[in-house]
Amino acid sequence: MRLMLHGCAYWIWWKLRAACPKRPPWRRAQFDTLRLHLVRLAATIVEKKTRIIVTLPASCPRKGLLLLLFDALAPPKTA
Repeated sequence: MRLMLHGCAYWIWWKLRAACPKRPPWRRAQFDTLRLHLVRLAATIVEKKTRIIVTLPASCPRKGLLLLLFDALAPPKTA
């Protein structure tokens, strides 16, 4: 079970890194660097029936990058 969870976590980090812009510091960043810069921040997360709302703090230094990643990782909208 632990191996499966670690494999899933690695896949999620790989997808996150692949969704990053093609600028040099993000596309080739190590997972620890991504964790320190993107995940370790204070955010409010509210789960609704059809969507998840993430509210970032006003002083978030990487807000633009996070919004870009959220849009890239979101499922495609259906009509």
